[in-house]
Amino acid sequence: MAVDSEASILFHNNHDGTFTDIAMIAGCAYSENGHEQAGMGVGVGDYDCDGWLDIFKTNFADDTCNLYHNNGDGTFSDVTFSSGIGINNRYVAWGCGFIDYDNDGWQDLIQINGHVYPQIDAHDIGQAYKNHRLVYKNLRNGQFKDVSSEMGPGITERYSSRGAAFGDYDNDGDIDVVILNMGETPSLLRNDGGNKQNWIKIKLIGTKCNRTAIGARVRVVIGTHSQIDEVHSGSSVMSQGDLRLHFGLGKSEFVDLIEVKWPTTQKLERFTKVKANQIITIREGSGIIKS
Repeated sequence: MAVDSEASILFHNNHDGTFTDIAMIAGCAYSENGHEQAGMGVGVGDYDCDGWLDIFKTNFADDTCNLYHNNGDGTFSDVTFSSGIGINNRYVAWGCGFIDYDNDGWQDLIQINGHVYPQIDAHDIGQAYKNHRLVYKNLRNGQFKDVSSEMGPGITERYSSRGAAFGDYDNDGDIDVVILNMGETPSLLRNDGGNKQNWIKIKLIGTKCNRTAIGARVRVVIGTHSQIDEVHSGSSVMSQGDLRLHFGLGKSEFVDLIEVKWPTTQKLERFTKVKANQIITIREGSGIIKS
C-alpha cells in the first residue's frame, strides 16, 4: 500500500481473518536510502518472469518511483536505479501498471503524471502542472528503457492526470488505457500495433471461490518461458482494470500450458496446447467453457 509521506505498508494475510504489516522486514517500506516517500499508486506484476510478483510504486516530484523486486523468500530488493527506472524524478506520479503493450511476453511499465498545484507553472523549478505520460519498455534482462517519446500523442500529450485503468476495450488483442484527467475529459489510449504479435486473454469464473475469481493465479508457459498473473482489484490509483488476464505470446501460435490456481480451494487446473489470439473463459471445475 502506497502511503503519502510515511512508510509504505505490506499486509501479510495471517489466514485467520487478520493481517500483519511486514513492509519493513520485507524491504519495501522505504526507499533504497531508507527514506519515507510520498506514495501515490501501486502496480503489481512479474516483470522478470521468475514466478514472483514484483511491485512498482509511484511517488511525488523530486523523488523517484520505486521498483521492488520480489526475491521469492518473503523479501524485496529496491532495484529502482539498477533497472533504469530511476532516471525520472520531476513528476508527481499517480496511476501505474505493468502491461505488455507489444505482446512480446514481457511486462512493460506505464506511469501517469500530473502535478497538484497549477501555480507551479509560474515558477522556474523544472516542474509543470501538466505532464506527458511515461512508458518503460522491458529489455528482458532486468532493465527498462524509457520509450515514451516513441509512443505517439496518447503518451506525449500533456495533462494533469490521476487514475489509470488497463484493459482491451476493443478486444483486438492488445492492452489499452483509460486515464482520468483533472479538469478535462478522460483520455482513452487505444493501442495500435500491439497485436502484431500473438496473445491470449483469459476470463475466469469462480464457483467455489468468489465469482469474479479475485485472487486466482494463472501461469502461461511457452517452451521454457513462463509468465504469471493474478486476478486483482483496486490497483493503480482510484481505478479498476479489466478482470480478464492478458498474456503476450510473441511469435508463438499456441500456449503449451495454462495453469490456473483457484483461491479458497487452492485447486490446480491445467490446459495444454491452447490456440493463440483468442479470448477463453474458464469456469472453476468445468474447464474451458467458451473460446
